[in-house]
Amino acid sequence: MSKFRRTGAFFESDVDVSADEFWAVLRDWPGVMKWADLSETAPAPLIDTTLREGDDVNVLPCTRICHFDTSTGFPPTFEETLLHADPESRRIYYNVEGVQPTGMRNYMATTIIDEIGPGKCHVTCSSTFDLPAEDTSDYIKEFLEAVYERSVVRGMERVAKAARVG
Repeated sequence: MSKFRRTGAFFESDVDVSADEFWAVLRDWPGVMKWADLSETAPAPLIDTTLREGDDVNVLPCTRICHFDTSTGFPPTFEETLLHADPESRRIYYNVEGVQPTGMRNYMATTIIDEIGPGKCHVTCSSTFDLPAEDTSDYIKEFLEAVYERSVVRGMERVAKAARVG
C-alpha cells in the first residue's frame, strides 16, 4: 500500500484583462504583495515576499520567499521556485521543494493564460502534489484553490486593470 495520496488543485476563470496584461503581472515573480488577498479572511496570512538572495526574475530558476504571520500556525516561510516561463504560450511552471509542515511534498504547479477576445483572457491554475496516505481531508486542495481564485486570478486581474489607469 502506498504511503502517499496523489492529488491536486485546480481553478480556472475568464478575466476582463488581456492575456498580455495578465502575463505582465504574473511574470513579476516577487510582486506577490501587489496582488495577494491580504484581507482578514485571506487564505494565507502573508506579510512579505522577497527574492532569494542572488536570484533574478529574468534568470530561471528564480525563487521567491513568502513570509507569513506565524501566530496563525503558518510556517515562517514558503519558497516557490519559478522553473519555466514561456511568454509566447503564456505558461509558467513552478514548484515547492521539500516536505511542508502539512506533509505536502512534490508540489508542481502551472499557470496558463489564453487570449479569448479583446481585453479578455482565460486563466488556468493547476497543481499536483503528494500528501501522506492517512490524510484523507481536502483541506490542502481547498486552501490552494482559494489561493488560486482569490489571490492569483482575482488579485492579478485587479492589478492589471489598475495598471491601465495608472
